[in-house]
Amino acid sequence: MATGLRELMRRREAAVGRLANAAETVRGSLIERYLPCGKAGCRCKSGEQSDLHGPAYYLTLSYPGRRTRQIYVPKRLKPTVERWLQNHGEIAGALEEITTVNLELLRRKVPTSDSDE
Repeated sequence: MATGLRELMRRREAAVGRLANAAETVRGSLIERYLPCGKAGCRCKSGEQSDLHGPAYYLTLSYPGRRTRQIYVPKRLKPTVERWLQNHGEIAGALEEITTVNLELLRRKVPTSDSDE
């Protein structure tokens, strides 16, 4: 069953509404690391995983053809970074929905604004 034009426009407007958090977004992954420190007599030098310090949080970001970047995230900023990562996923999903609708409108050769006529 073909989707009506009204429904397509409603889907697109709903997706556009999900772009509201675009200023609070970041692409990447948040990782948790446990590391040894630099103190000579510290328990973390024992080699036991349970004696390492942490968790420490890092935002990792990959670029095609370049090395992956890791940016330290203080514990107090972890919830902010998690929210930004979630926003990025929602924005990416909204852009995919907008693209899907716009491709269907193009396939139907439907003008969507005054400048398209």
